[in-house]
Amino acid sequence: MVPVFDPHAREHGHVYVFHGTESTQVLGPEHLMGQVRTLLSAAGTDPAPEPSLHPDIVPRPYTSESQQDPGDPAPEHWMHVRSTVTEVSVDLGADAFWDRVDKGSWATWQDRWPDPPGGPLFPPSAPDWLVRAPRWELDPLAPALGPAASGGWVRSPARAWGSGEPAVPRDPSDRPGDPARPEPGGTGVGLFQLTDLESFWVFAPEADVADIMARCEALATDHPAFTWLTGYFDVRDVAGSLRLPSPCLPVLEADLASAGYAVDTWW
Repeated sequence: MVPVFDPHAREHGHVYVFHGTESTQVLGPEHLMGQVRTLLSAAGTDPAPEPSLHPDIVPRPYTSESQQDPGDPAPEHWMHVRSTVTEVSVDLGADAFWDRVDKGSWATWQDRWPDPPGGPLFPPSAPDWLVRAPRWELDPLAPALGPAASGGWVRSPARAWGSGEPAVPRDPSDRPGDPARPEPGGTGVGLFQLTDLESFWVFAPEADVADIMARCEALATDHPAFTWLTGYFDVRDVAGSLRLPSPCLPVLEADLASAGYAVDTWW
């Protein structure tokens, strides 16, 4: 048997997948994003030079929608100078994106045969770290619990719902830094400025959302901007993402890191 690329090999780093209306953005470590680019290019799809905009949600979430001009454009480009991850964007919806990933896995199969030969032969398939990555979908009608405008990110039912029941919140004494507690699904907490300059989004394992919300409420005592915390809910009435004003990002990043969370940023 000849060993080829093992789709089940463990890779280090957290990966996040976001599906917009006709776009997909993947965030993660550069070495993994390089593999995503290779798969897409092999399938005949070149990654976009810039992340896709999301015109179906308002660009100023903390300004009354009645006071916004629907024609106000989102910023065409901004530098993400405080980022710990890189990104790959394509102008493809969810189904088309995963179709290209599968085609790229077949197209690059022979290119990944190592030397010398020997060992098991793995059929071509998309990497586990990408297939199993948490996914979110942008729902322009997602209800908002909080002062920000409606429309936000909810977990994709194609991947993240599991049994369809909300995850049980973690015991407050079960801290993320506890070595006895494995990191759930190899996922981290993402603090990402995906849609506008005014706000950022918090993406966390479902079981950690309640604890992170409680931390935000506690931080509001010294940082009033945290009172603008807004959650976005799916059809199960489960918060898929949280949204906060941009000045809260470094404060929340430091708080979560000190509590033992693995934090990824893109802003």
